[in-house]
Amino acid sequence: MPALSELDDFDLCLRKPDAVYCIVDLELLEDDTPLYQYIKNFSSLSYKNYKHSKLHRGICGSQNCGLNLTHANATEITAETLKSCFNASIHQRYGLQVDSLSVRYCKTQNDYIPPDTLDYIIGVLILLLLLVNLGCTVYYFFWPPENGEGNKYMLAFCMQKNWKALKYGGSAEGGIFKGFQALRFYTMVMILGLHSMIFIGYGYTENPEFIENSYNDFFKALLFNARIIVQIFFVMGGFLMAYKMMVYAETHQFSLKTVPMAIVNRWFRLMPAVLVVMGLAMTWVPHLGSGPMWDAVVKRERDMCRSNWWQLVILMPNLFPFEHLCLPQAWYLGTDTQLFFVTLIILLIIWKWPRSSVPVLFSVMAISLLIPFLQSYFMELLPIRVSIFPESIRDIFGYNDTFYHAYVSAQGNWAGYHLGVLTAWFYHKAQTKKWDLGESWLLKALFLISVPVAFLTVLMGWDLHHREASAFESAVFNSLNQNFFAFAISIFIIGYFYKCNKLYVGSVEWGPLQPLGRLSYCAMLLHATILRTYGGQMRRSFYATDYTAIMLFAGIVCTTYLFSLPLYLFVEAPACNIQKILFGPKRPNKKEAEVNGSVKPGISSVSVSTVSTHI
Repeated sequence: MPALSELDDFDLCLRKPDAVYCIVDLELLEDDTPLYQYIKNFSSLSYKNYKHSKLHRGICGSQNCGLNLTHANATEITAETLKSCFNASIHQRYGLQVDSLSVRYCKTQNDYIPPDTLDYIIGVLILLLLLVNLGCTVYYFFWPPENGEGNKYMLAFCMQKNWKALKYGGSAEGGIFKGFQALRFYTMVMILGLHSMIFIGYGYTENPEFIENSYNDFFKALLFNARIIVQIFFVMGGFLMAYKMMVYAETHQFSLKTVPMAIVNRWFRLMPAVLVVMGLAMTWVPHLGSGPMWDAVVKRERDMCRSNWWQLVILMPNLFPFEHLCLPQAWYLGTDTQLFFVTLIILLIIWKWPRSSVPVLFSVMAISLLIPFLQSYFMELLPIRVSIFPESIRDIFGYNDTFYHAYVSAQGNWAGYHLGVLTAWFYHKAQTKKWDLGESWLLKALFLISVPVAFLTVLMGWDLHHREASAFESAVFNSLNQNFFAFAISIFIIGYFYKCNKLYVGSVEWGPLQPLGRLSYCAMLLHATILRTYGGQMRRSFYATDYTAIMLFAGIVCTTYLFSLPLYLFVEAPACNIQKILFGPKRPNKKEAEVNGSVKPGISSVSVSTVSTHI
């Protein structure tokens, strides 16, 4: 078969002042030749194979097809000239013809775009932010506050304080929530593994069979269902949100007025880091390099962010077409925010009417499982695992109904989030009733098998890339697969709180993992931009092997967390400090607590303001 994708040498081509380098997609003309029929049959296994009748090329048009600078604007004349050129070469070598050809863009030696007004505005704002951080840091270095006290707003930007918080956490993080940081880090690393494979699948890979054969490889196939590990974030998010509100309601009034304040609080907590990453993506990142795919992956993100920035600002990106999102990796924030709002209302109901808690919570659990089942069945969606197929990766999951409705939607992840809420409700009740579950042999057994069960759920549906699932089977898979995983994580959390297994507890309380976990929100926001810049500057096709895939994965993990450090110190940590100053609840004194209601055992010692509700 003709090579699926090829890139001519970009730098060698553009050495000449009149050179033109074009990125094109072409479709082969269907005919009765044995080769085309083979391509058609091979491509029909779309769950694991690329569409090999659709080819992708980066060509030095001036050298190989007679283009000149008049063709640089990618007009119809450019497309027709390149079509004739490819038609001749492909017919001569393979006996096939080109049916259609589209030009994405053409590059020349002088197509540099200078910084514009928005670039300078964002640059000045980020520079001011850095100067504020450095100024406060220097001030407290030479004039440290007495008795640890000082201007709280200046201290919010002090790097010494934020570095200490990164290393050691807040006042309550050394307690029951210590293990959550490790879970965040483990989850983020596994997500980076999946996205590294997606990078190989999307890019101009010289050997696409590496991806195609991965669906037959037991261990690589795990990565294509590793998307269910994001349920760890949803379970933790649901748990922390519900537990925080239950603790808050012990000593404060919990009413409808709490809902808008909680949403505003959440927005201020999440948005500063988002705005900085988005601002850089739409301004200065596109000026950092060049390459044959630079416009397709880096400049495209710039254009999407300049057009659709508001979708992210209102924290609703998952409601819009995935192929047009700014920072598409931030779809999670939209989904989590919608579930946060719904859960607030549910918690308000069960707090006002405590006797309704069991029927309400378990009715919501049933509904959250039923909705994805009915949606998948009547919309005839694919199993979510199968939605990550080669051509969908090529399209960055655009126009993929299964990915949009079942994977990134709120209803598709509601059950996992609600399992976290149920876990918080159960743990809160156990603390209130003073249940000693640490000696329960049942909890110890469930805690022990929770990790193997979670691993087995990743294996579920391994054969679905080799056959077509019925609508009913897809509906059952989409309703239960990721939620079995979420349930196993919920059991793990409860077992961890009661220290039921030293090995498991040690694996999530290991000291070095704690600061890495605190960097994971920044890593989530940054990693896709890092992958894009790496892929955009590649000059030649990427030859994938197990070794190069592992090295890519290791490099992306290290680079992502390295860049996450300044984002945390200069943006996220100061924003978190300011948010606590402005919105952090003040604990009432003993007299106020007695007026509002007695504090339940095991709860009063928890610092509410340090129970973070973001991922």
